[in-house]
Amino acid sequence: MKGLDEHINESLDIILENETILGYDLKSMLKSFKEEKRTVGYSFGRLCVLHYEAFTERLDKDIYKVAAAIELLILSFDIIDDLQDKDSDYSWSKTPELSLNVALAMLVMASKIIRETSFEHKNRAIQILEEYALGSINGQQLDLLNNCRDEQSYLQMIEQKSGSLTALSCLIGEVLAKGEISPQVKEYSKYIGIIQQIKNDIQGLKTWGRKNDLLNKRYSLPIIYLLSQKNDVSNSVKNYYNDDIVAVLDNNATENELTNGGAIRYAITIKNVYKFKALSYLENVAIKEVGKDYLKKLMK
Repeated sequence: MKGLDEHINESLDIILENETILGYDLKSMLKSFKEEKRTVGYSFGRLCVLHYEAFTERLDKDIYKVAAAIELLILSFDIIDDLQDKDSDYSWSKTPELSLNVALAMLVMASKIIRETSFEHKNRAIQILEEYALGSINGQQLDLLNNCRDEQSYLQMIEQKSGSLTALSCLIGEVLAKGEISPQVKEYSKYIGIIQQIKNDIQGLKTWGRKNDLLNKRYSLPIIYLLSQKNDVSNSVKNYYNDDIVAVLDNNATENELTNGGAIRYAITIKNVYKFKALSYLENVAIKEVGKDYLKKLMK
């Protein structure tokens, strides 16, 4: 997929260089943020191109522009998310007021870029972009409110927040290729986003720093499981989450309980449920093996 990243990055460079409305300072920050994003790769853009190639016989190179547009949208969401959480080391966190303007510019540019392509079904693609982006924003709002404190409500929240963005990427590629979307792609792409979020939740608990959800009194599947237990550690965590009680966590005991008390295993089990659901839908879609292999890696 390295070649795809290079195509997407080249399209981003051209798009940013040719954007005449933005002033020098704003464009410079945008280019700088894009370079930071480049280090982690363009996974959402890849999903778009992969699904476009799966359903068309003719490759229109404008698809790389669309993939670039999607990456701008994703980066804008990442920036806004980091500014809201105040826990990022990225450069955009150093100048939040200015960075917010860059994120807003990216949001507008995303649909503008797609609208300026030659695709027959570009209006449907923009509709998908807007619909699923709004769904993700609603999920982010629910996440910030921190009220999803049971399995069902938490999974519904991450389906909107994270599932919407992977679905958006896959469905735009598909609709540009054939003018319609399939229920199979809609389902498994959403599940990939859920799987990735659960993996992030698990990984985030392995480091006791300022991004740790437990230390920040936030909820995720392992924490929800831990809080449902009845033992000394879970009671200590409940007290810590209760703002009316002064409590100090025993980090070693809590980490041990998360790892060995079933919380992590529970989250992995839920992740695997979505993995098998996604695989069942993927098997019925005519995507080349190299594409299927890439999608399956995202489901692990």
